[in-house]
Amino acid sequence: MVQCPNCGGVLKFDIQSQQMKCSSCSSFFDPYAFEMQGAEESKEYDVTVFRCPQCGGEITSTDETAAGFCSYCGSPNVLESRISKEKRPQYIIPFKKTKKECEGAFERFIKKSIFAPKAYREAGKADSFRGIYMPYWVYDMTQTGKINVATSKSHRSGDYIITDHYQMSGMLDNFYNGVSYDASSSFADDISTEIAPYSVHDIMNFSPSYLSGFYADTADVPVNVYVNTADDLAKECTYNYLKYRSPMSQKSFDDGKDKIKNRIHTVIQRTNTAMFPVWFMAYRIRNRVAYATINGQTGKVSADVPMSIPKYFVCAGIVSAVIFALLMSFLTLTPDILLILVAILGFISALMYGSEMKKIVSQENYSEDKGMQSKIEQKRQERLRAQQGASFADSNSTYQVTQNDMRQDAKVRNKQKKEEKKNKTSAITIIMIIMVAVGFLPHIFSLLMTDMGFSTPIIGGVISGVLLIGTIISMNSARKNIRAMKEKKSFVASILSVISIFIILMILLWDPASDIIYYAAAVVAMIGIILNIVDMMLCYNLLATRPLPQFDMYKGGDDRA
Repeated sequence: MVQCPNCGGVLKFDIQSQQMKCSSCSSFFDPYAFEMQGAEESKEYDVTVFRCPQCGGEITSTDETAAGFCSYCGSPNVLESRISKEKRPQYIIPFKKTKKECEGAFERFIKKSIFAPKAYREAGKADSFRGIYMPYWVYDMTQTGKINVATSKSHRSGDYIITDHYQMSGMLDNFYNGVSYDASSSFADDISTEIAPYSVHDIMNFSPSYLSGFYADTADVPVNVYVNTADDLAKECTYNYLKYRSPMSQKSFDDGKDKIKNRIHTVIQRTNTAMFPVWFMAYRIRNRVAYATINGQTGKVSADVPMSIPKYFVCAGIVSAVIFALLMSFLTLTPDILLILVAILGFISALMYGSEMKKIVSQENYSEDKGMQSKIEQKRQERLRAQQGASFADSNSTYQVTQNDMRQDAKVRNKQKKEEKKNKTSAITIIMIIMVAVGFLPHIFSLLMTDMGFSTPIIGGVISGVLLIGTIISMNSARKNIRAMKEKKSFVASILSVISIFIILMILLWDPASDIIYYAAAVVAMIGIILNIVDMMLCYNLLATRPLPQFDMYKGGDDRA
């Protein structure tokens, strides 16, 4: 806590003035006026570390007062705290956007999301955004040396096209300063990417005074995690310059992008640590959370927006009624054509369902989050080192079986059982597809051979059969992904689309005389497809929220809280 030299009140960083402001006498001071004096600058600074008892999330503060919230799970109380020394970053970008500006930016953003729940909209208007400094790695890179590129240029001469080939070369003398990546495993890479970039023009030497009145996350991602990513970004920028802006851009490149990028040698000259400002809001939904983050320097917004299912169906009902009225006005919608359209809708819903399942699994496994992957790998290595308990007895050199060996053996056997079950289910799916093909395609073929009449029911039967096979394949893919999920039960809702299309196929092959049967089949099929869509929207809300990241990092805490 920084005290006012005039009255002893608490000094906090004021965004509008970019100065330290006293809450009691309103005096202003330079943030660097409170730096420790001495021959050598301190490499550490004192903070209070708060750990949430609900999710294990940690934030730090230079103030001594207890924090009243958890930024990562929205829990109202953060009770556990301790005094700690943190490694001092080299740079900081102070907050430029006030909380009022931040709330206004979020309100403008959420107006475009018409299906957002009311409670989520209201959360952004309340006093729920918190200012947090997130740790970043900042890379300064150079590219020097000669670059050779094979190019060509073609022109027409009479009936001939003549291509001239060139070997162009140039000297690179590039520098990329301030390429930054977040150094916190709790701060998802997709969030940090969406609110980027930060302008290094506002970067300043770090002073703990800037943290007064705000909170900070600690760096726990190794510096080498983003080295290759930063290197590739620099090469990509240089390639784009050569391709589109340099004198070489007048000619076509004969070599591929990857080949040219491999010729560019990037050297990381310096790696610095920095803190960048983020306005952060956590909206808790049971044991998951939706984040809204705003760049504290530029005001750029990134938010997980859940969907209100009632709002969606009201809007979908209105749009469907309008489309149906237009179709009835300009087209003759016969019962068999109606069934074909319903089958197409069922197939599309199954594809969308499978796509959502794949995205959810990727998010839950942090497949695209290099920071969290590095943290998980670090914990895995620690567990492996802790589990090295098997040894040989000194007396007779006999191997002693440990409890760890028994646990590992049980894991291997469980994995084998899952693989056997997986192979069995895949075999059943293939048999189902073969049964559909063998059972119905000959019937369709015989109808075609008897009268060669390509009537709507016959064409619809062929289309429905193809769609049924595609839907079964999509359902099987979704089932595999659902099995890997933490937050969803084993039911695969796209099986309802499979049943719906199967009913449609049966009716089209039967070709009954009564239209009522067609309409009844369409209604039953649509009910199945709607239930599939409902489950898909529930899955979308899983995708629009995130598992609390700290659960994988810490023991304890109640994930049902």
